[in-house]
Amino acid sequence: MLLGTAGGCRWNEWFRRNQAEPPPILFNALPSRDEAVAAINANSARIQSLQTQGATVSIPGAPSISAEIALEKPKNFRFRASTFLGSELDLGSNSEQFWFWAARAPEPHVFFARHDLFAGSRARQMLPIEPTWLIEALGVVEIDPATILEGPIKAGDDRVELRTMMQASAGEFTRLVQIHGRHGWILEQHLYDGRGQLIASARNLQHEYYHIDGVSLPKRIEVEVPQGKLRFQLDISKWAINQQPPEGQALYELPRTQLGNYRFVDIADPNFVPPGGTIPVDAPPPRSVSGGGLRSADLRDRYRGFR
Repeated sequence: MLLGTAGGCRWNEWFRRNQAEPPPILFNALPSRDEAVAAINANSARIQSLQTQGATVSIPGAPSISAEIALEKPKNFRFRASTFLGSELDLGSNSEQFWFWAARAPEPHVFFARHDLFAGSRARQMLPIEPTWLIEALGVVEIDPATILEGPIKAGDDRVELRTMMQASAGEFTRLVQIHGRHGWILEQHLYDGRGQLIASARNLQHEYYHIDGVSLPKRIEVEVPQGKLRFQLDISKWAINQQPPEGQALYELPRTQLGNYRFVDIADPNFVPPGGTIPVDAPPPRSVSGGGLRSADLRDRYRGFR
């Protein structure tokens, strides 16, 4: 009796939040366009923020390492990975800018850019999509009905497919979305550029329904970016939904203190030359990157996966 009353409602809420409950069945037949979009958007609308409570990231040919993920809509995002030796990866975003850093890169600079300047920069050869796309890769997707080009159509057992247009800082993409034919959660997303070339894919598996929040989320996310030869898998133990991180808004600030020992490189600077890129004849020498910058061959050989 003492244990049951000492914690009060907060203990009861924690206990109920961690009890499995079957997800609701949203469709009994092929949904209409409005029904499919409403299911996707309603699930995402209930999510204002997410944090992992235990996660690992796996890269082919390398051991799994621990990871922390946090997001707050619309653009706040942080993805950090580490081993017992220290930090390995830091990707992040806020309303103004995004950044990425990998400890094992040949020259582990902190690359960053403002969202509004990235679209017109030469760095788009280096980074076909922004790190903020990982928010949608987790299944937190909102679709404007006006952007739908085709669907819903059946795409296999318990799979329904929509084809939409997606506008991002890096340009306009065609997005193929597959959702569950009964529960409505996101199963796959594939982004194609204007030439029909695959830019990025995300597959969501092992969904769990959090009945207190009315939200379904995947516990495994497989991400692939073919142009960057990037492929990794995230495994999530548990999600914390709509809870403030201990660091508060500081979590989504450019980590100048945490990564202060590294050079910060603005990839939207007109003088920045992406790896494998060339300097225009009339361009001045680059000021942001020393030592010749990152070489594509080095990235492939020395840090397969994250770049």
